Amino acid sequence: MSSSRIWVGGYTDDMTGTATGIQLLGVAADGSLEDRGLAVAADSPSFLASSGDTLYAVGEASGTVSAYRISGGELHFLGLQNAAGELPCALTVIGERAALVVACYGDGTIEVHPLAADGAVRKTVQSLRGEGRSSRINQTGPHAHSALQVDASTVLTTDLGTEDVYIHTFDGELLTRTGTVKLPPLTGPRDLLLHPSGVVWVVGELSHEIFVLERDGEGFAIRGSVALPGAEEGDHAAAVALGSDGKFAYVGLRGSDRIAVVAVGDGGTSLSPVASVWSGGGWPRHLVIDGEYLRVANQLTNSVVTFTIGVDGVPVQHSSLAVQSPTYLLLG
Repeated sequence: MSSSRIWVGGYTDDMTGTATGIQLLGVAADGSLEDRGLAVAADSPSFLASSGDTLYAVGEASGTVSAYRISGGELHFLGLQNAAGELPCALTVIGERAALVVACYGDGTIEVHPLAADGAVRKTVQSLRGEGRSSRINQTGPHAHSALQVDASTVLTTDLGTEDVYIHTFDGELLTRTGTVKLPPLTGPRDLLLHPSGVVWVVGELSHEIFVLERDGEGFAIRGSVALPGAEEGDHAAAVALGSDGKFAYVGLRGSDRIAVVAVGDGGTSLSPVASVWSGGGWPRHLVIDGEYLRVANQLTNSVVTFTIGVDGVPVQHSSLAVQSPTYLLLG
């Protein structure tokens, strides 16, 4: 079953985009998307997350984190807090709505914000930074890019600028950095996905790969990788999504503007290239599996494109909807 609604984050004029805030999309009977209008005005809410009836958004250029109460198709502002780092670009709720972990691309800060009983965001109580750099122009220092809770007490974060996946334990509202998985030079670790089996996938934005991480004692170890089919020199791999049947995974390739398709086996530890297809637009920044459909946010061509997925796992374009500067799709 597909969702009845999709929240869309985007870039506003402070990030040279044309969005005006968080947009609401509905789903028609034939699976195509419908524009339900602006849910709330906000400055570059480029990444969204939800927990219960609360939606959270970064303000990437303004350096803020906001909370909204979800009421039907409306979002009611609960307040915002300033981020401790520069350019907050991703966030996740950890624990039993205990805290919000925010990744800041600009300076590599990982910060923790406690959550109030009503879901509102409190001031930063902790900031952690990566150390080091790689050799590409966008790897001149730490650039935190994602955060993922993998079990009751473990949080992983990626740093695109230092080639690190950091391992943390958390107790209540605080993180303790306990280890690191160092990826090969020029990988650019960006997005994370927790497979139902417990293994973790890491997307290499610059190397155009998916790495498989598996538990190894107190830490994690690299168990394999796959090159993304269709990737071209200069591409930037983006988000990863697992198909609803668990047999295929999908990654956006910004530049060549394609969706790479990877076959999945052995509980997520075995990955193999299948095909790639045009994303239906330009700069596929984010994508999600929505029941039988794949939804793709094409940031630079102002569209969210819907694909059906064949039995061979290959997406086939179904429809397209004009949406201004979309950067993130949140189901529900």
